[in-house]
Amino acid sequence: MKLAILGPSENVSAYTTKRLIEEARKEMKVKQIPLVDVELKIDKSLDAIHEKESLSEYDYILPRIDSKRAEIGYPVVRFLDHMEVKKPYVAETILIAHNKFLTLEQFVKNGISVPETYLTASKNIAKDILGKQKFPIILKLLSGFGGQGVMVMDTKEAAETVIEAMKTLQQKILIEKFIVNPGEDIRGIVAGDEVIASFKRIALNGERRANIKLGGRGVAFKLSDEMEDICIKCARAIKSEICAVDMIEGKDGIQVIEVNINPGLQGIEKATNINVAQRIIDFVKSEIKR
Repeated sequence: MKLAILGPSENVSAYTTKRLIEEARKEMKVKQIPLVDVELKIDKSLDAIHEKESLSEYDYILPRIDSKRAEIGYPVVRFLDHMEVKKPYVAETILIAHNKFLTLEQFVKNGISVPETYLTASKNIAKDILGKQKFPIILKLLSGFGGQGVMVMDTKEAAETVIEAMKTLQQKILIEKFIVNPGEDIRGIVAGDEVIASFKRIALNGERRANIKLGGRGVAFKLSDEMEDICIKCARAIKSEICAVDMIEGKDGIQVIEVNINPGLQGIEKATNINVAQRIIDFVKSEIKR
């Protein structure tokens, strides 16, 4: 079996990529391919090439495409779609998963509960929306990740100041209803038709964003049957076989706030003592054999 992990260059590889390579090497040949080093060729057919070898030679391609690499990752995965190389998602998934508003739109179309959310490119309309909200509210950048670009605004005045800055930077304005909770969110990681691991992220004192990169801590947490069903529905909604689904449980029930097709594994492996990387590779092996 021959696997390629497609994404960052080796000198910037994070914990997750290294863990996936470590587990894959136990049972198959694996190569790390930087997206920037992929050559796309259009002739009588389409081909994606790395070091003179077509990526069609691999049994499976496992992308590690974050929002910073989405622009280059999208055309590469489009070629792989055409070449019918096995992988966890199609090119369209990159566009959806790295745009928070498109993600929520897709969820609603598939009957998944999400927070009340607005998107506008007009600061005047944004201010009108703010006038109808109860505070605090959430302002988000469309392509933020790891909690970056997510801002909790306690007052209308503070929100308007941030909106002015966002318009100066030519950013669209996403306004989301704040779900009252104890500073916690719940993550499930999906591989195929199964949730392979889950945990709860708890924010630092004084911080309402629970992301591990922002200092949140992870604790083991078993999902309810309803939560597992929601995770699987979310993965199918964005057409991805592998992803992480983030949920918040409030007075109106479970609502999905984000999905991540490039989830980090360090926090969840530490919190749960589950070898999540191995479970992902096990799924990849089953797909290769299928």
